[in-house]
Amino acid sequence: MPAMETHRTLDDLVQIYLRERILRPDTAIRYQQVVRQFQNDMGVRTLDEIQRDTLLEWRSQVLQRARATTWNYYRRHFRAMWRFAMEAEWISHDPLERVDAAPEDRRIKTVSRDLLDQAIAALDDSENRCLEPRWFWLAVLLTFYYTGMRRRQLVALTWGDVCWNQNVLRLSVAGSKTHREWDIPVPAPLLEPLRELYDRTIALRGPRGLEHSQVFDLGLHRGEARYQGDGIRVGQVSGFFRKLGEVLGQPISPHRLRHTLGTEVGRQENPPLRALQHLLGHTNLSTTMQYVEPDMGQLRQLVDHLPQPGRS
Repeated sequence: MPAMETHRTLDDLVQIYLRERILRPDTAIRYQQVVRQFQNDMGVRTLDEIQRDTLLEWRSQVLQRARATTWNYYRRHFRAMWRFAMEAEWISHDPLERVDAAPEDRRIKTVSRDLLDQAIAALDDSENRCLEPRWFWLAVLLTFYYTGMRRRQLVALTWGDVCWNQNVLRLSVAGSKTHREWDIPVPAPLLEPLRELYDRTIALRGPRGLEHSQVFDLGLHRGEARYQGDGIRVGQVSGFFRKLGEVLGQPISPHRLRHTLGTEVGRQENPPLRALQHLLGHTNLSTTMQYVEPDMGQLRQLVDHLPQPGRS
């Protein structure tokens, strides 16, 4: 067996890992950000300096300033790179092997009907200039609510992905967490805001090459709002929802809207689980099942009919 590589740095590891793995650009950026955060926190750069105690100390620092999900996010990215380093025989063991993930609050967070109504009212209020262009962001909000798509999927959506004849959207590989594409319906309440967006886009840029243009082109429709650059980016979507949450005094996000869709469908009598799985793009039905709440009446009937001890 060849001798282990020594004095390799984290920068070496992340560069070679990203070169050999097929990752989306935003995923590659996340790996680089995690490595940069570790270096800033711990001042450690070579792989042979990184031991279990180093990572336990880092975990302690992270959990003092951030939520459990942040540490678990860092840990997942580090673990993937450490396994790669072990395969390359740069290290002899995984220092994360006995550095546990932090317990997370797994309760699904949704958007109440009242909060959703407040959000729509805020986007109808001309006093909320920080939410401009309000008509544009209303279309974004309704798209998340009625489709359950992720932020990356909304950003990746082009007019070529919209089939008006069948009222269908194609969610492309470019924005997919699972690296695949599938079609979803455009619900009737979403047709009008989506058509308005289409008409405004045609009026501003014309039809040529439209099929390759982003549906939600914030740069094109910014009006007097202070947005930089062309098109729309994931960070701009997140930034808008932070501002909206500040206006409402309660958090609201694309992911909570996605959970809201799943929960509302899951509450239906005999919910169509396979259809919901397809709509949300889950590869495993078990992920979809998290949205199905047990019916208390059915549970009560199950236990009420148990044989009663002590009675013949």
